Amino acid sequence: MGEVYLAREDSPRRACVVKKVLPRLMENKQFLGRFRDEARVVVHLQHPNIARVYAMGEADGQAYLAMEYVQGKTLSRLAYRMRQRGKAIPLGAILQIGIRLCEGLAYAHDAKDGSGQPLHLVHRDLSPANICLSYDGELKIIDFGASQSTLKEQQTAPRVVIGNLTYMSPEQARKKFVDRRADVYSAGVVLWELITWRFLPQKGDPLERWRKAAYPKWDAPSVVRPSVPLSVDAVLMKALATEPGQRFPDAAALGVELKRLKEKLAPQVGDADVARLMREAFAEEKTQEDAVLAELLEKEPSRARTKQLVPAKLAPPTALAFEHSGLEAPEDYVPGEDASISLARRKAQPQSRNETREARVSFGLDVADESKVGMVEASRPSLLRDIEGDDEGLLPEPETGETDYRRMGWLAVVLFLGACAVGFGVVWLLAHS
Repeated sequence: MGEVYLAREDSPRRACVVKKVLPRLMENKQFLGRFRDEARVVVHLQHPNIARVYAMGEADGQAYLAMEYVQGKTLSRLAYRMRQRGKAIPLGAILQIGIRLCEGLAYAHDAKDGSGQPLHLVHRDLSPANICLSYDGELKIIDFGASQSTLKEQQTAPRVVIGNLTYMSPEQARKKFVDRRADVYSAGVVLWELITWRFLPQKGDPLERWRKAAYPKWDAPSVVRPSVPLSVDAVLMKALATEPGQRFPDAAALGVELKRLKEKLAPQVGDADVARLMREAFAEEKTQEDAVLAELLEKEPSRARTKQLVPAKLAPPTALAFEHSGLEAPEDYVPGEDASISLARRKAQPQSRNETREARVSFGLDVADESKVGMVEASRPSLLRDIEGDDEGLLPEPETGETDYRRMGWLAVVLFLGACAVGFGVVWLLAHS
């Protein structure tokens, strides 16, 4: 969608992220209409658990947005790093993350415009990649570029299904009306994945994953991970109810239940524990980022030196804000509940498969270069992988995080082969002595 800059604001002196829209998109009236729609919405959002957008507008014929620099990583990147290390995120920290997430969502759902009229805002693309965690333990929701609001004049293209299929609510996947309860469902999916420590597929046949999103079937967390308390089961399964009327009515109600669980199961855990987890997981990255920020915030920073200090892997999570998941499909196609019926329908209408693909979408439009359309997931830009994390080649780790059975298996093989070599050596020496 654009070029991303690490920038400094002098009053107050702070780091921020500036994103300039690519020139070719400035020629797209539909894109600019949605960009301006978004500006009318996001500037009203001021909450500790939502990454702040300071300004969106146009200058010298160029569209830009300036937003908060969150020094930290996405929740997906944290999970990825923990899996690399064979550890799980503690339940108390997950509940604390869930509480802050619900606080941010509750504010967004109740937000009003400048005249006091409700925005009726729904995020629609809540996922671990759109949840930032700072090294100070703060949670920030990003990417309201997929959001639904009464202030928006431009509507999503009928061919585009907004959102990540893995975390999408059933009503959204069935192309029905969505309200704040769709975000409650997505929050439930995020928490289910963290608590069970079973990672949901992000790849594969998009039509089959779309069908599963429209007609989901969930196991209670304790079925997947027996150590999970039954009280956690009750809260998450209610959040994951297929019918919106059976879920919590809003994020605030889910947050209340998560607080009750934390007070019972992990009363001492707070933001400081999330901060400790982040600093331990990303100690090297934080040291490098501290150096970049110190240089940036000097009175006269050296542009050349700062440029050398900022490798792509240190780009802040907000660098990808407003670029989110989308599915482009025929307008009239909705997956069926029965897999065999769905498959038969796809065979009868092969265009549904050929015309359906996943893409990065910005403000409801696929902004990929034509030369990149249809690229496989493995070819995603490295910046995207560095910011969001990538589960390529990784399997779910042991639920406790205390033992890495795969690593132990390889160690046992090495020890066995080593013992065999030593044994043969001893026999050879005895035979020739």
